[in-house]
Amino acid sequence: MPDTDRSALLAEFAASGRNHPYLAFTLNSLCNLDCVFCKPRCMPDYGHKDRPLSAGGYAAIAREAGAWKVTKAHCSGGEPTLRRDIVQVIAALADGLGTGASIGLTTHGNLRRGLTVDQLADAGLTYLNVSLHSLDRARSAEIMGGGDPDRARDTINAALALHLKVKINCVVQRSYLRNVLQVVHLAKDLPVAVRLIELQNIGPASAIFGKEYIPEAEVRPHLEEWLAGAGHVSRAQLGVRSPGDYLQPEGWAGSIGFISNSSCATCSDANRIKITPSGVARPCILHNRDIALKQHLVDGTLDEAFAHLFRAMLDRDGNPAWQGFHYVDYDLRWDRMRRPQGAPVTLPVLSTGSCGRTGSGEAR
Repeated sequence: MPDTDRSALLAEFAASGRNHPYLAFTLNSLCNLDCVFCKPRCMPDYGHKDRPLSAGGYAAIAREAGAWKVTKAHCSGGEPTLRRDIVQVIAALADGLGTGASIGLTTHGNLRRGLTVDQLADAGLTYLNVSLHSLDRARSAEIMGGGDPDRARDTINAALALHLKVKINCVVQRSYLRNVLQVVHLAKDLPVAVRLIELQNIGPASAIFGKEYIPEAEVRPHLEEWLAGAGHVSRAQLGVRSPGDYLQPEGWAGSIGFISNSSCATCSDANRIKITPSGVARPCILHNRDIALKQHLVDGTLDEAFAHLFRAMLDRDGNPAWQGFHYVDYDLRWDRMRRPQGAPVTLPVLSTGSCGRTGSGEAR
């Protein structure tokens, strides 16, 4: 693509007022744990079949993204650290985006034997998100189907010792609210952002949504003692560019964040390009504007693919059917799975519950 055409499209995107996009890679579909809202323990006949990109493919995509002023790439799964080439993938993304890039990873923190946070940091990792839903081993096993929260905390401490930015992802369930409050309290002494994530009515979580969903507005009173007088934390300070509301109680080393995808409309601030393990990019989580990147890698036409992605992001406010709820973390695994014959294909059912903060739906 001629530089003038790219510059014109980038200028149009900037004029729209959106945050500039970043790459969100789902590196694999496999996980060695079994979270009730993630891996399909309630769908035993379902299975995953990945044909993942290589480290070289990630490097090429990152180089093209850099030409479009993208400076951030985030990796999740499944459990991305199960990939034997995870260190090479992180290095490929860091090298592709270049100096100053932000490279992140979401993990359950129980790193496979031999893999260390030091290795990931040396490859170019700049921040780490750790999924931690309870500090109690038995409760954690109920939620995650295994793993050890103490090992996850060791991973968090190792990342902090290396001066990586750390966020703790905690999915809020009504039956485990006391456990959530214990996780939140980690931010009192640690410089981490504990992000309280609303349960979403998608994938396996649909089986427990009616019982376990609790909106941000209902959670906040349980944090009243801590939030009284708490000040807002800027995204620049946290290195955060995704929708969310972050507060820092007085005297705390860290902060409390709310990622309320079910009760708060945040389309105006959505800025992720999600990419499946096999290289299918989705510029909007719910609109079907997918584009397969593998053939563009072969043909050397990634510039055309990125032009499509940016144009699709500019167009995605035009469909009122989703009521503004475009920042739904619709896990791309579910629509890339092998389904039993005759099994229905379902889209997320979005809640219209009350948001717990003022100005919901506006860029924050």
